[in-house]
Amino acid sequence: MRIGIDVGGTNTDSVLMDGARLIHKFKTPTTADITGGIQTALSALLASSAKRLTVDAVMVGTTHFTNALLQRRDLAVTGILRLCLPATDMLPPMVDWPEELRASIQGHTYLLEGDSSSTAAKFPLLTNPRYEMLPVVWQVKACKLSP
Repeated sequence: MRIGIDVGGTNTDSVLMDGARLIHKFKTPTTADITGGIQTALSALLASSAKRLTVDAVMVGTTHFTNALLQRRDLAVTGILRLCLPATDMLPPMVDWPEELRASIQGHTYLLEGDSSSTAAKFPLLTNPRYEMLPVVWQVKACKLSP
């Protein structure tokens, strides 16, 4: 069995599928908190079956993220940590993002020693993670970024 849930701007649609066969479908108004609508839809689907289900996959799609990104609204303050120094500091994170998008997420960027590219043997990952990460942790706390 597979469950599919699509959170749209108006309704949250969900289906319970057995292969290509539709077992049950449910539609509920989309809630302000996306999770509430997903829980309602999921509960309705699971309650629709008298027998215990074995669910192999749950797929959730939403236009909320796309809409928020396009409209530059309701975006969380975001931090980007890149392990790249000394090899790749010429192009900072978000260098090619539109200015209004960078401003809307208040993008905080941090570059640290370490390289995960093909030159990793030359520039190993953090040698002392606690020491090297501590200043970044303080900055993240000061910016009120969520982990």
